[in-house]
Amino acid sequence: MNEAQLREGLLNVAVPGLFGALSLLITFWIASIMRKKDEHSKFAKKLERLGPVLGLSAAYITVLAIYPTLKLTGGSASDRQGVIVIAAVLFAIIESLTSRATVQPTVRWFGRLILVGGILGYQYVSIRRQWAPGTETIAWHAGIGLWMLFAFGALDRLSTKTTITPAALSLAVVPMLALPSIFNAGAASNWQVAMGVGFSLVGITLAGLVFRGRSIGHAIGTVYIVWLSGVLVACHFVSYMPLWHACVLAATPLMMVVPEFVPKLKGKAEAGVRFALLAAACIAISWASVPSFMDALTGKSSGDEFDYYGMVE
Repeated sequence: MNEAQLREGLLNVAVPGLFGALSLLITFWIASIMRKKDEHSKFAKKLERLGPVLGLSAAYITVLAIYPTLKLTGGSASDRQGVIVIAAVLFAIIESLTSRATVQPTVRWFGRLILVGGILGYQYVSIRRQWAPGTETIAWHAGIGLWMLFAFGALDRLSTKTTITPAALSLAVVPMLALPSIFNAGAASNWQVAMGVGFSLVGITLAGLVFRGRSIGHAIGTVYIVWLSGVLVACHFVSYMPLWHACVLAATPLMMVVPEFVPKLKGKAEAGVRFALLAAACIAISWASVPSFMDALTGKSSGDEFDYYGMVE
């Protein structure tokens, strides 16, 4: 591994992890001070919801911005993902700071419907060169939109039922263990973004040990699902990820809440089963891609042959 690769690796690992940990520690620490002065402080609650979102969002945008230049139209699948992410981050921040979006599900879901509609419309217009207009293309977009809504619901349940450390760790499992599969799909910058997302969530997980019993908040699920939808579109529909790999990734948000339907599982046992289920799914799709991924990671191969984003002008 040469010096340039080492710097890039540290940027993709250390910086996102630091963003995740510091955002949570700072906002939760300030919120704790405010709660001591006023136990019912509304602003303290907003800060607690905002912390994880800021960490994940800052890491995501930073790593994504390293590679392509964000463009409103044209460009690569990664360019378009950047624009979508910025819209999702702004929405998630507003969601975190708006009490109604947290307390009243109808308000939150109305906003998400607008967000999903905007994302699907933007993607449809942007990738018309690769996907011929027609009923099949519209059906696929509608399917992605419906999946996003179900995934939002699953992560809402996870956020409500599980405290921040096990919830963030569960979210981190997917980007971390699915890295080889994402890499092998031919979307080089997407695995690097996934690494940033994963380490940000690891940082949030570690910082969450300091503030036990707190919720991770619904809004983080908004950014997470937008990231995962971007992976599915860029890696499967634009690049070369096998359909069954994409289906497994799409199922992971739903897998996160499976242990909650087993009455005998509580606390650490529930978290352990969730971790094992997600890890098994991601390892299943990544196992065959580990050798080529490790070669690129250690510098034995450049990985340039896997970057097909330049094909889309």
